[in-house]
This record gives sequence, C-alpha cells and structure tokens, in this order.
Amino acid sequence: MAGVTAEAKARVDALLFEPLAGLSRKRGVSAEAHEKSLARLRGWLSYMSNENLRAMVDLIARHAVKGVWPEEGLIRSWAMTLQCPPPRDCAYARSLIKSAMGRQAMAEGWAVELFQVAKKLGPPPGKYIISRLKQDADSNRHRRRVIRENIEAGRATPDDRRWLEGWHAELAEIEAIQSAVEESEAGNDSDQSGSGRGAAA
Repeated sequence: MAGVTAEAKARVDALLFEPLAGLSRKRGVSAEAHEKSLARLRGWLSYMSNENLRAMVDLIARHAVKGVWPEEGLIRSWAMTLQCPPPRDCAYARSLIKSAMGRQAMAEGWAVELFQVAKKLGPPPGKYIISRLKQDADSNRHRRRVIRENIEAGRATPDDRRWLEGWHAELAEIEAIQSAVEESEAGNDSDQSGSGRGAAA
C-alpha cells in the first residue's frame, strides 16, 4: 500500500515476520523474488491491528507445509478474512477495468467482483484471487436471482435491496468506464483513417 511508514512496516516485522523467521522460501522461488514478496506483504499487511497480525502468525504457521511460506495470494486472502482492508483510491481499479483483464472479466461475468477487490487490494490480482473472484461471481449470480424472486414475492429485506442496488450501481460504473474506452478508441481509429485519406489525397 502506498504511503506506508517505516514505523508501520517495523510493526509488521515485529509481530508477524520475526515470529515466522524459521520458515523457508518455496522451492523454485529465487531469494530475490521471495524477498520482494515479503516486502509487498510487509507494506500491505500494515493496515491490520496488532491482535490480527498475531492471529496471522498462527494461521500462516498452521499452513506452512514442511516449514515453507504459503503463497502470497493465500496470505492476503486470509488477512482479508480476518480484517477488511481500508478503501483505496479508485484510480487503479478504474485502470484495471479498462485493461484486457477488465474486458475479459466483463465477458465472463466477474467484472463487478474484480472491481470490488481492486478497490480493496490494489495491484496485482494473482491467479488465486482471480479463481476466488469467479467463485464469488457464481455465488452473487445466485444471490441476485434469489433477491429478485423475493422482491417479486414481497419477501426481500431492505439489506437485500441495498445489496442488489449496490451491485448494479458498480456494474453500471464498469460499463461506463469500458464504454468511454471504446468510444475513445473508435475516435482514434476515425482520426487515423481520416488522416490517411488526407495523405492519400
């Protein structure tokens, strides 16, 4: 996370990394890549409370098969389960939705879930996170259907209605972001073809 202080990183070192100093890096992962992964975690986990950092020590140790550090994506996922990260600047989330990954997510039906996690986590969503997003998208698809049925039957709760409205609001924002990109690309293509005709003339 941007703007993390040295003091905050030192707190993560003291409460999390030092108690886990005996763990080794995964086989096939270079020392440099391992240190970069730990550095990312050091900054990213700084939002967590002291109590939850200590809980993470137990969680990581339990999943450290043969004394090896678990995957970075798994650690981030466990941290999110224990304590939700604070909201981030949406600039990265918007840029991700504009990207090829964002267009793929839209086509496959997990764009809202990608947008939500990008606002929470920032870059980059790894393979494990993406697989979780697709599972969440399936669950949310079922939840939307149930809520719509409950609305028609007059059984939907205010919380259900708010959740459904929020989901559709995020989908509308994603569609607007991607439409703006498509219009911009179409405009650029038109300008280039026009200049090409002018050159030919």
